[in-house]
Amino acid sequence: MPINSSYQKTDSLSLIDAVYRIENEELIPIRHTEVAPKKGMSYNPSPLKTGAESWQVIILMIAVLVLGMTKSFSNNRYRLGLKALFSYKVAQGITREEQVFFHRSNLLLTGAYTLTLSLFVYQIKRLMLNENSEPEGFNSFLVLLLGIVIVYLVKYIFSKVILFIFNDTTTASEYIFNVSLYNNLLGALLIPVLCVNYFTPFPFQPFLLYVVVPLAFIVFLLRLIRLFIIGRSTGVLYVYIFLYICSLEILPLVVLYRIFVR
Repeated sequence: MPINSSYQKTDSLSLIDAVYRIENEELIPIRHTEVAPKKGMSYNPSPLKTGAESWQVIILMIAVLVLGMTKSFSNNRYRLGLKALFSYKVAQGITREEQVFFHRSNLLLTGAYTLTLSLFVYQIKRLMLNENSEPEGFNSFLVLLLGIVIVYLVKYIFSKVILFIFNDTTTASEYIFNVSLYNNLLGALLIPVLCVNYFTPFPFQPFLLYVVVPLAFIVFLLRLIRLFIIGRSTGVLYVYIFLYICSLEILPLVVLYRIFVR
């Protein structure tokens, strides 16, 4: 009987595997069965499609990086800013410094807020478009970003001019700082909102109506309350405060909506 080259014959007429040294391996009973594949059980992975483009994710990562840089390089001012959201006395203490709006931490947070707000408005614009329409892309985002920057620059200059006419530069710095404070809070809150929209299959429209809109309304209400506190502390009449809020707080939002969304 021919013997396989991988086996060796011993004196007891048994076969030993030359490689694994298993004795009489051929005598081990082996049952041969055929396994038929079950229908409908095949695994076919597919990528998650959320509609987010690569440049959107990159800009969102830049905004997160800017927040991290602010926390790392201006930790004391960062903590004071968090306390100033809930304490008017802390906000007053910050406005007594030489650099209020143009402080490094405030500029970085304002930059992050501008990026996240532009991404958010761009997403709302895509939501209001027809589902079969193609997204307008990065150029549309740049137009939104430029428009938001121009609106806030005009608002900043207009506030400075009005309060300079009334010879009240201290209130101007205090007002601008508090507005930017709550804007930066909204920008930080928009980051997890955009992450949910970009990286999960959760639909954006119900999340916008039941989470984002109430959250933005609460931040806007806190900002209005702070403006009333500033006006009361400086002796400004409530009628003037109301007119100022309508002209420089509500009107820019309407303009942005009409121009860039509708």
